[in-house]
Amino acid sequence: MSVKKKSSIDSSSEANLFEIPMAPKPFIRWAGGKRKLVPLILEFFPKTFSGSINRFYEPFIGGGALSLHLGNTDLEYHVPGKNLIINDINPDLVITYTMVRDNVDQLIISLMKISKDISKAQFERIKSWKPKTDLETAARFIYLNKTCFNGLWRVNSKGEFNVPWGKLKNPTIFIERDLRSVSQRLSRSTIRNASFASSLEDARSGDLVYIDPPYIPLSSSSSFSKYAKDDFGIMEHFALAGVIEGLTARGVKVILSNSDTPLTREIYGNLLDLRQISVQRNISAAANSRVSVKEIIGVNYSVSKSSQISKLRVV
Repeated sequence: MSVKKKSSIDSSSEANLFEIPMAPKPFIRWAGGKRKLVPLILEFFPKTFSGSINRFYEPFIGGGALSLHLGNTDLEYHVPGKNLIINDINPDLVITYTMVRDNVDQLIISLMKISKDISKAQFERIKSWKPKTDLETAARFIYLNKTCFNGLWRVNSKGEFNVPWGKLKNPTIFIERDLRSVSQRLSRSTIRNASFASSLEDARSGDLVYIDPPYIPLSSSSSFSKYAKDDFGIMEHFALAGVIEGLTARGVKVILSNSDTPLTREIYGNLLDLRQISVQRNISAAANSRVSVKEIIGVNYSVSKSSQISKLRVV
């Protein structure tokens, strides 16, 4: 088992199967974040993986729920910082993670200063701010993330942030203890700003990669992939499939999350064992505007027939 304590399986809600022990929590909001899915993803971890020996990669780090959770020393699959490699193509996000790891004291001071004002006028000032240092970039990123619409991070072709103000009444910009907890968890970790392919070039047999890319859209109107200057579209998914094929040939274990669509199955179905799950997702800024959607989790290794996840539908 992946965690020491878990609840009984509930076939009507796979995403809430298990209790989560205390662990560092994401310090930013992120579209498609995996915090509620972490216990289920841990059930997919290969029994041969050892966090103290093998390395864990997350090439699309986003909010980092899984990588942060793996800092919990009570986990069977605990991954110490020295064996953690995280990456993202979004340079502002990578700078933010790096500053949390390396300069959390000064970052907290900067956030204290700018978070005294959470008005729309302050949001627009921070939005138009041109940071001159990595510390300023990180403080700006966190402030905008916590005050913009739905926690989205979207940029135009020039790399300029273009998400509107979120109209939140009293947003919490940061929690000091959470930032310090994340900083400690990331100690000795490797943080990269590269393409997903480049970030995985040194993965070797026995290592584990969790791949959570921008999802293949469920419809033509639901696509959201421009969180860096370059789009992540269908061709990138085909390229990602090629990378997974190469990882498999090297003996690297892979777990993939994505939407459950015919195209998803076409691209990844011959490379991975795909299982369907039900997930509650927001469809607007309102917390009560949620729908159940079908997603897939795929792995490039055999799932034990005795595992509870073997009960999930194969697609």
